[in-house]
Amino acid sequence: MSINLGGEQLIGQNKDNQKIVVEIKIFLGKSSAIYEFHIALGQFINYRVALKQKEPDRILYLAVPLITYNNFNYT
Repeated sequence: MSINLGGEQLIGQNKDNQKIVVEIKIFLGKSSAIYEFHIALGQFINYRVALKQKEPDRILYLAVPLITYNNFNYT
């Protein structure tokens, strides 16, 4: 498995002296939101494992649209 930090969906940056990577998901598929979330979560876990090996000092974040976040926020 490899990670391309210059790809369309992963953005590597430095923030407050921390190295971060942001995976951006927009959930525009024709599938249900929960299915899209499961796909995004699986990719997130894969990226996190690969980052631990390749760039262990980076922190991985998953960015989603606010409407998607609100739909999954059950609190």
